[in-house]
Formats: sequence, structure tokens, C-alpha cells
Amino acid sequence: MREARFAPETMTLRSLYMPLRPELDEFLFATVGEERDGMPLSVISALTGLGLDPWDEAARLSSLERRDAVEQLIPTIARLPGDRWTSPQIRQIALGLIELLPSTNRACAAGDAGRQAGAKAAPSMTLWLVCLLLVAAAIISMVANGDLPFGGHGQSAPVSPPEAPLHSD
Repeated sequence: MREARFAPETMTLRSLYMPLRPELDEFLFATVGEERDGMPLSVISALTGLGLDPWDEAARLSSLERRDAVEQLIPTIARLPGDRWTSPQIRQIALGLIELLPSTNRACAAGDAGRQAGAKAAPSMTLWLVCLLLVAAAIISMVANGDLPFGGHGQSAPVSPPEAPLHSD
């Protein structure tokens, strides 16, 4: 029996399985602290538990200045259920977590928003291109068959034979 061998450098993930925003992974998978049962609590789990979209929240925080991002993250951490940390501890946790966000996002937030808008527009542009190609193909087909409903350059409608005169006896 022959074994299948895969070279990791040649394998690529399908877009369905690609990380949403890999530059945010270090922040999202960082540990905030421990659950009551001793298990680590990740940022992604904490944000999800609070009903927030982790990637949206991480992107929002990364677009802010460092100080503003820390100030916005502090109440989020404080909302986690249970008496977990004191205020100074929460501030320290927030400071450490914000350091894990990509700094390029903070510096280029406006450019990033433009790229995201362009990425959302791309499928729309593709749809318009497909529609345009379908219309062009239909018109070319009509011209080739002489079935144009306008312009008079196609075949003219068949003329019916003259009717026989009515005979009266």
C-alpha cells in the first residue's frame, strides 16, 4: 500500500479555513487569566462570553491609540463574570493585551478601512462583470442569427403570400 505524502510548504488552506485576521491571533488567543476551574481564559473566549465578536472588537481596539485602546478594554475585562481582579490588576492585564495588537493597524487605521471596503466591493465588481459578459454574449448571438429586435439590419419578417381574390358565383 502506498502512503500519501504531503509537503507542508506546498499545501495551502482553502479560504474557508483561513484565519479571519491572522495579525490579530496573538491578541485573541492570549490568556486573560484563569477560569474558576483553573483553565486558561483566552481573549477570544472572554469576548465571546460577553456577546462581542472577537475579531471586530480586536480590529476596533487595534485602530485606536494605545492609551485609548487600554481605556476601552478595561471595562470589557471588568464585565467578565465573578470577582476576578482588582482595578490595578485589570489595568495591567489590559496594558499587556493591548501590546499584543498589531501596531501597524493603529498607524494605518484609515488605510485598513479603505482596503476592507475594497475587499467587500470586489465580489460586486465580479458580479457586474459576469452580467456584462452575459449581455454581450446574448447580443452577439442575436446578431449572428439575425434576430435583433431593433435596428433593421437583421432579416426582415417573412411576407405572407398574397391572398387569393374572393370569387363570387
